[in-house]
Amino acid sequence: MPGNIFAKKTKAHEIFKDERFLYPEFVPERMPFREPEVDGLVFSLQPVLKGKKPQNVFVCGKTGTGKTATVKFVLNELQQYSDRAKGLYINCFQLNTRHSILTQISNFLGDATPRRGIATDEAFSKMLEALKHVSFIPVVVLDEADQLLHDKEASKLFYDLLRVVEYGKGRFGLIFISNLSNFVALLDDRVKSSLSEQSITFEPYSPQQLKEILNQRAQYAFHSNTLGPEAINVAAAHAAKLGGDARIAIECLFRAGREAEKENSEKLEVRHLRKIFSEVDSRALQKAISYLGIAEREILEIVPANKAIASGSLFEAYSKASKKPLTQRRFRTLISELEKKQLITAETAIKPPRGRTRMVSLAFPKARLEEKAKKK
Repeated sequence: MPGNIFAKKTKAHEIFKDERFLYPEFVPERMPFREPEVDGLVFSLQPVLKGKKPQNVFVCGKTGTGKTATVKFVLNELQQYSDRAKGLYINCFQLNTRHSILTQISNFLGDATPRRGIATDEAFSKMLEALKHVSFIPVVVLDEADQLLHDKEASKLFYDLLRVVEYGKGRFGLIFISNLSNFVALLDDRVKSSLSEQSITFEPYSPQQLKEILNQRAQYAFHSNTLGPEAINVAAAHAAKLGGDARIAIECLFRAGREAEKENSEKLEVRHLRKIFSEVDSRALQKAISYLGIAEREILEIVPANKAIASGSLFEAYSKASKKPLTQRRFRTLISELEKKQLITAETAIKPPRGRTRMVSLAFPKARLEEKAKKK
């Protein structure tokens, strides 16, 4: 009789002590290098401790700068300290309509509201009614909030949530998280006037900060003496090259650890990291493309696959092709955002007779964009 297939795969060398410390959803006990951002969130939420309405907060920054983890960390601390507040985290990439978010909030407040079979306005009424009966102040986190801008009812959702107090239904806090620094500027004027937000910006981590973050996670995730001497440095350097994304740094360490265990290696070495870099980078690219807005995707579709195009020519081509043309100012903003996401390069060049212009090129194979479109 052949032996059990799992017994055959038992490892002589285990790299991981507890790999959960490298999972994307893990929230550390403290947030290194984010003390000012933590203090800003605490200041905005402090009124809850006196039974008052917290200040609304807008959190922005590039992917992998610790926005979501920091907000979750602060909410966990708040809920442990006081029973006057409870946080609800909503990823708007998963729930991206007014109806789905209202029903999610209603269920959080204790009203078993079905996601289907009722009108959106009825879902809002149910949420308001449920809010009258809770003994705590809800703090709703809308992560990837810019995904809601694609829904024509998004402004109504924001406006209604911001005016809950005016309906006489109690206190209510909102935290918006977005990669777009100009997210608030894109909101309806009525929403902007009601928001009265505290803005907190998360800057990318430096290479040294990434090293420290990886060292802290590795201390709990790996057995002692299982990391090669340069593994942390190489993982941090790779993430720094991609814009200081801590998620990429942590995922590289996790994937490389899996690769080392698969090989039954005694240590996680640089060669394991180099083996998984392309896979991790590809996943990061796919995620970045998935989170694009309609206008951003349309711009990328117009950029030629293998050559640069002048930004003025790109704007003209976009204006002709799009059903919803943009102003030049908004177009320039989107170009800057795509450059920050490292999906394009936009180098300044001298081009007679107009003088200086920005030459826009794709920073990834265009086939990736077409592959994503086919899956939708």
